[in-house]
Amino acid sequence: MIDERAYELICCQPGLANEEKAGLRKQVNELIARLKAIEESNKENSKALVDTINELSVTVENHRKEMGLMRKQLEAKDEVNRMPANEISNLRLQLEDSRKHRFGRTSEQRQLLNNRNLDKSALHKSEYDGSDKKDDDDSKADGNETGSNGTSDSTPAQNSKLSRRKETAPRAAKTKLKVDKVVVHEVDEYYTLPEGGRFMKRNGMPDVWEYRVIEHVRVHNVEHVYEAARVKLADGTFASTMGHPLKDLGGIFSPELLARLLCLKYDFSMQKNRQIRLLAREGIHISNTTLNSYIHNGIAKLKEFIGDVFRKFVQQAKYLMVDETTELVGVETKEGKAYRRKYLWAFFAKHMKMVYYHYNNGSRSSDAAKSFPEHFTGTLSTDGYTVYRMYDGEDSKVLHIGCWTHCRRLWVDALPSDRTAMEIVDSIGDMFMNEDLFRTMKLSGELIKG
Repeated sequence: MIDERAYELICCQPGLANEEKAGLRKQVNELIARLKAIEESNKENSKALVDTINELSVTVENHRKEMGLMRKQLEAKDEVNRMPANEISNLRLQLEDSRKHRFGRTSEQRQLLNNRNLDKSALHKSEYDGSDKKDDDDSKADGNETGSNGTSDSTPAQNSKLSRRKETAPRAAKTKLKVDKVVVHEVDEYYTLPEGGRFMKRNGMPDVWEYRVIEHVRVHNVEHVYEAARVKLADGTFASTMGHPLKDLGGIFSPELLARLLCLKYDFSMQKNRQIRLLAREGIHISNTTLNSYIHNGIAKLKEFIGDVFRKFVQQAKYLMVDETTELVGVETKEGKAYRRKYLWAFFAKHMKMVYYHYNNGSRSSDAAKSFPEHFTGTLSTDGYTVYRMYDGEDSKVLHIGCWTHCRRLWVDALPSDRTAMEIVDSIGDMFMNEDLFRTMKLSGELIKG
């Protein structure tokens, strides 16, 4: 019996071991599945974290760009706000200056207010002792020199005398030119020493000087300071690194400001005192003399430029109407300057609506008529002056035609002696009427010829 029970017990032990093994295997599988689930969860979480980090990085970058843009906008707004602030400051200075002149007492008012309780004429008469004015002045000078040694009784008498010196208003302080920015152009920026050259020195430093140029921007003035120096070249001669940038204009203001002043004067008919007040409001304080000199120098340069441009444009025209006329011209004589009647040539480019007046020492000769249209190859309309016959030759590059207006005038002058000239005058009038009709209908030259 014991053996059978032991045998059965032994037989049952493998089954129990298998069951226990199966249970352990099941637990291992569950643990493996749980680990896989944890790994998957970690992968998903790490992926989500990476995505979140990337999104945060993009968001941070976007915020950084927005902050940079906002910073630029704030700087621009500060610049915009700075301009009204500068204008307000200039207006305040101008207001203070104007108040001094508008509400300040004149010398006459101050004299009346200081001496309003005194009858000066009666006081002078009562104090007059018969002495000369020079003696009075000498005695006053002596009294001033010995005043420290005198008694106190003489002090009231001296103070009671009125001073005859005229009181004048104090001179206003000179207003400095206001600039918002100063740009210094050093010599090294624009000049390179030639081989063998060296800068001239003074006290161990390069001998430099400065040219000042004002660049005007609306409510914003920039001062350009150009440093210049003397250079000794290899051949022993001396030269400057640069001349004055605006030497031709004869001032310190830029060509843009000159153009603005000329537009204000000739386009808007603004008086000079108003221009001075307008510039002072923007921080540019100049006198009437400086403004006149600056404008006249600019006009002279502008005339030279416009004259060359007009001449080139008129010479390029295909059709010119030419005539000579007389005009009073100032000339130098032995007795001095006098006005003489001289000839002036007019070249009218009708299609361009431009006229160029040519003056050649008041001459009416053929040389004067030939000098301007020297390279002209179009059609030239003139009157019957004999000088124009030089354009009638076969070698002429110009198509010379007559002027019907001058022709009509000659027939009109002939009417008092011959009434039959009226027929020709009427025919020329019909031609002019047809020409006006063609111009109104905007017909081309080919249609008119047809």
